[in-house]
Amino acid sequence: MADIITVLGNVATDPERGSTATGIPTLNFRMATNHRRPDGAGGWVDAGTNWFEVRAYRALAENAEVSLTKGDAIVVVGRLKLREWEGKDGKRVSVEIEADSIGPDLRRGRSVYHRTSHAPAPAADAASGGAGAGELATVGAASPDVSAEAWGAPGSQGTPF
Repeated sequence: MADIITVLGNVATDPERGSTATGIPTLNFRMATNHRRPDGAGGWVDAGTNWFEVRAYRALAENAEVSLTKGDAIVVVGRLKLREWEGKDGKRVSVEIEADSIGPDLRRGRSVYHRTSHAPAPAADAASGGAGAGELATVGAASPDVSAEAWGAPGSQGTPF
Protein backbone atom coordinates (compact mmCIF):
# COMPACT_ATOMS: atom_id res chain seq x y z
CA MET A 1 0.00 0.00 0.00
CA ALA A 2 1.41 3.40 -1.00
CA ASP A 3 1.09 6.62 0.97
CA ILE A 4 -0.31 9.20 -1.49
CA ILE A 5 0.28 12.80 -0.44
CA THR A 6 -0.30 16.29 -1.81
CA VAL A 7 2.33 18.91 -0.94
CA LEU A 8 2.31 22.65 -1.65
CA GLY A 9 5.67 24.42 -1.65
CA ASN A 10 8.50 25.83 -3.73
CA VAL A 11 11.09 24.33 -6.04
CA ALA A 12 14.21 24.73 -3.89
CA THR A 13 16.93 23.58 -6.31
CA ASP A 14 17.42 23.68 -10.05
CA PRO A 15 15.74 20.57 -11.49
CA GLU A 16 18.26 17.97 -12.69
CA ARG A 17 17.53 15.83 -15.72
CA GLY A 18 18.68 12.24 -15.83
CA SER A 19 17.63 8.80 -16.98
CA THR A 20 17.31 5.32 -15.57
CA ALA A 21 19.61 2.48 -16.66
CA THR A 22 16.97 1.54 -19.23
CA GLY A 23 16.77 5.07 -20.69
CA ILE A 24 13.58 6.31 -19.01
CA PRO A 25 13.75 10.12 -18.56
CA THR A 26 13.90 11.33 -14.94
CA LEU A 27 13.84 14.70 -13.22
CA ASN A 28 14.95 15.32 -9.62
CA PHE A 29 14.73 18.43 -7.46
CA ARG A 30 14.30 19.47 -3.84
CA MET A 31 11.10 21.06 -2.65
CA ALA A 32 10.61 23.18 0.47
CA THR A 33 7.38 23.75 2.36
CA ASN A 34 7.20 26.62 4.82
CA HIS A 35 4.71 26.53 7.65
CA ARG A 36 3.40 29.59 9.46
CA ARG A 37 1.21 29.95 12.51
CA PRO A 38 -0.53 32.86 14.24
CA ASP A 39 1.66 34.60 16.83
CA GLY A 40 -1.24 35.60 19.09
CA ALA A 41 -0.73 39.32 18.41
CA GLY A 42 -2.48 39.38 15.03
CA GLY A 43 0.64 38.44 13.06
CA TRP A 44 2.32 35.30 11.82
CA VAL A 45 5.59 33.52 12.66
CA ASP A 46 7.50 30.93 10.70
CA ALA A 47 7.07 27.49 12.21
CA GLY A 48 9.67 25.56 10.24
CA THR A 49 10.51 24.18 6.83
CA ASN A 50 10.11 20.64 5.53
CA TRP A 51 12.34 19.39 2.72
CA PHE A 52 11.41 16.76 0.12
CA GLU A 53 13.29 15.11 -2.73
CA VAL A 54 10.91 15.01 -5.71
CA ARG A 55 11.42 12.46 -8.48
CA ALA A 56 9.47 12.45 -11.75
CA TYR A 57 9.63 9.96 -14.60
CA ARG A 58 8.75 9.70 -18.30
CA ALA A 59 6.48 12.42 -19.78
CA LEU A 60 6.05 14.12 -16.39
CA ALA A 61 9.85 14.49 -16.16
CA GLU A 62 10.08 15.90 -19.69
CA ASN A 63 7.25 18.40 -19.18
CA ALA A 64 8.41 19.44 -15.70
CA GLU A 65 11.95 20.02 -16.99
CA VAL A 66 10.82 22.74 -19.40
CA SER A 67 8.21 24.14 -16.98
CA LEU A 68 9.94 24.40 -13.59
CA THR A 69 12.63 26.70 -12.27
CA LYS A 70 14.03 27.26 -8.81
CA GLY A 71 11.60 29.32 -6.70
CA ASP A 72 8.40 28.29 -8.51
CA ALA A 73 5.33 27.73 -6.32
CA ILE A 74 4.09 24.22 -7.06
CA VAL A 75 1.70 21.46 -6.02
CA VAL A 76 3.03 17.88 -6.08
CA VAL A 77 0.90 14.75 -5.78
CA GLY A 78 2.70 11.44 -5.39
CA ARG A 79 3.85 8.52 -3.31
CA LEU A 80 5.73 9.24 -0.09
CA LYS A 81 8.93 7.25 0.46
CA LEU A 82 11.24 7.41 3.46
CA ARG A 83 14.83 6.40 2.67
CA GLU A 84 17.33 5.57 5.40
CA TRP A 85 21.01 6.16 4.75
CA GLU A 86 24.21 6.26 6.73
CA GLY A 87 25.77 9.71 7.27
CA LYS A 88 28.70 11.04 9.28
CA ASP A 89 26.39 11.44 12.28
CA GLY A 90 24.82 8.00 11.99
CA LYS A 91 21.57 6.93 10.40
CA ARG A 92 19.70 9.62 8.49
CA VAL A 93 16.32 9.67 6.76
CA SER A 94 15.43 11.48 3.55
CA VAL A 95 11.84 12.10 2.54
CA GLU A 96 11.09 11.50 -1.14
CA ILE A 97 8.01 11.96 -3.27
CA GLU A 98 7.70 9.89 -6.44
CA ALA A 99 5.53 12.37 -8.31
CA ASP A 100 2.36 11.39 -10.15
CA SER A 101 1.49 15.01 -10.94
CA ILE A 102 3.17 18.41 -10.64
CA GLY A 103 1.54 21.75 -11.33
CA PRO A 104 1.72 25.45 -10.51
CA ASP A 105 0.14 26.75 -7.31
CA LEU A 106 -2.37 29.15 -8.86
CA ARG A 107 -3.03 30.84 -5.51
CA ARG A 108 0.36 32.45 -5.96
CA GLY A 109 0.55 33.20 -9.69
CA ARG A 110 -0.80 32.65 -13.19
CA SER A 111 0.09 30.00 -15.69
CA VAL A 112 -0.50 29.25 -19.37
CA TYR A 113 -1.07 25.59 -20.19
CA HIS A 114 0.41 23.99 -23.31
CA ARG A 115 -0.98 20.54 -24.08
CA THR A 116 1.55 18.11 -25.53
CA SER A 117 1.07 15.17 -27.83
CA HIS A 118 3.25 12.13 -28.41
CA ALA A 119 1.82 11.55 -31.88
CA PRO A 120 4.37 11.54 -34.72
CA ALA A 121 4.43 14.80 -36.69
CA PRO A 122 3.52 14.70 -40.39
CA ALA A 123 6.51 14.03 -42.66
CA ALA A 124 6.43 17.60 -44.02
CA ASP A 125 6.74 19.02 -40.48
CA ALA A 126 9.57 16.68 -39.55
CA ALA A 127 11.51 17.62 -42.69
CA SER A 128 11.09 21.33 -41.96
CA GLY A 129 12.42 21.07 -38.41
CA GLY A 130 9.12 20.31 -36.66
CA ALA A 131 8.72 17.68 -33.96
CA GLY A 132 9.71 14.27 -35.22
CA ALA A 133 8.38 10.86 -34.34
CA GLY A 134 8.48 10.28 -30.60
CA GLU A 135 9.16 13.94 -29.72
CA LEU A 136 6.74 16.13 -27.85
CA ALA A 137 4.74 18.51 -30.02
CA THR A 138 2.84 21.49 -28.67
CA VAL A 139 -0.83 21.43 -29.51
CA GLY A 140 -2.93 24.61 -29.44
CA ALA A 141 -0.24 26.64 -27.71
CA ALA A 142 -1.17 30.13 -26.65
CA SER A 143 1.22 33.03 -26.34
CA PRO A 144 2.70 33.12 -22.82
CA ASP A 145 2.06 36.89 -22.76
CA VAL A 146 -1.53 36.91 -21.52
CA SER A 147 -3.08 40.35 -21.48
CA ALA A 148 -5.87 41.56 -19.21
CA GLU A 149 -8.11 41.52 -22.28
CA ALA A 150 -7.68 37.75 -22.58
CA TRP A 151 -8.82 37.33 -18.96
CA GLY A 152 -12.23 38.84 -19.54
CA ALA A 153 -11.48 42.48 -18.78
CA PRO A 154 -14.13 45.00 -19.82
CA GLY A 155 -14.49 45.06 -23.58
CA SER A 156 -12.80 41.70 -24.10
CA GLN A 157 -14.03 39.12 -26.56
CA GLY A 158 -13.42 36.00 -24.48
CA THR A 159 -11.06 34.02 -22.28
CA PRO A 160 -7.85 32.17 -23.10
CA PHE A 161 -9.60 28.85 -22.59
